[in-house]
Amino acid sequence: MTTFQAVKLDRVTPRSVATRAKLIAVAERLFALRGIEAVSLNEINRAGGQRNSNACQYHFGSKEGLLQAIRDKHLLAIVARRNEMIDRMEVAGRYDLREAVRAFVYPVAEQLGDPDGGKEFIRINAQLIVPHSLVVNQAEATMPLRTPGTDRLARVLRSAMSEFELPEPILQQRLLLAAMLLFHGLADHSQMLEAARQKDPAIDTELFVHDLEDSIVALLSAPLSASTAARLEQLKVQQLAEKN
Repeated sequence: MTTFQAVKLDRVTPRSVATRAKLIAVAERLFALRGIEAVSLNEINRAGGQRNSNACQYHFGSKEGLLQAIRDKHLLAIVARRNEMIDRMEVAGRYDLREAVRAFVYPVAEQLGDPDGGKEFIRINAQLIVPHSLVVNQAEATMPLRTPGTDRLARVLRSAMSEFELPEPILQQRLLLAAMLLFHGLADHSQMLEAARQKDPAIDTELFVHDLEDSIVALLSAPLSASTAARLEQLKVQQLAEKN
């Protein structure tokens, strides 16, 4: 059995389902609070009240298998919501950048209101965004974690950005920056909400998400500066020289 296979059918019982759900909830809390690397499977077993010291390995295979289970728990709803928004764009026959960014941002931002680990999922995914980017080079990268719906989202974002005629290296960098801004921004916002002792318009969630949308639209559509264009030309010259 690979690390990402679900529990075998003969292992699925009401008790095993409940145990998996408990371990996932405990792992969400600990990974979000202390960081993925700082938390061991043994610690999750103990915090989940498991007498079997190999409970996590039995149910998930490895830490990556557990992370996949956490992501699957939330990504199904995110992808379904996102696909509804993309379907409407396809019916309209065009990919507007702002509409594409909304499909990128809002299904994830809605997780802030999910009491069953939504904020924790965002904080965990913020830790994974560089090695497991949601939008960059999915066809070429060997991804240790699955992210359903990524290819469709990437195509929509790229299509919406095509009018700006950005060079491929810039396109890739901006999509990665957008993913970092989305998840790290929402993760930090959730922590600010928890730390706030009184209501403050500056950390109003609806305002923050709208401003996040505006910021990502601006990031993806900004014209190249002279210095950026010059650096691109330098890189082209270096690549040609290396080939020759």
